[in-house]
Amino acid sequence: MTTQAGFMDELERDLGLSARLRILANAGGQRRYVPMPDRVEKSVLARELGHDVCCWLAGRYGGETVTFPSRHGSEKDEQASLLRAAVLDAGLTEPKRSSNDIAAEFGVSERRVRAIRAELRQDMPPEVLPLFAHRQR
Repeated sequence: MTTQAGFMDELERDLGLSARLRILANAGGQRRYVPMPDRVEKSVLARELGHDVCCWLAGRYGGETVTFPSRHGSEKDEQASLLRAAVLDAGLTEPKRSSNDIAAEFGVSERRVRAIRAELRQDMPPEVLPLFAHRQR
């Protein structure tokens, strides 16, 4: 089974940032078998990640093979989320910040910022966009 990296956010919420960092340092980017809860004590994964982390994983994915996100992938995901947040914060139809400013801040092209802005506009219902705000249903 391949899991989404979203489980890492849940793990961090439940066990803290140190648990997340242990996974990224010891199993990041790898496919690993997660033991059943009754076999955690003797598992290699528990020795590498810590008993608490392995118990948490076993409770959700025991007996399955999990693909852990890589450290680099996590950083890229976080950077992409921050970029999208900056574009949203700047505005989708009447931006308060230029695409050039955002591009320079995040080390991407101005074209990429414009593409994200267009994607986000498409994802929003028309009544939310200022262009259509005057329309009543």
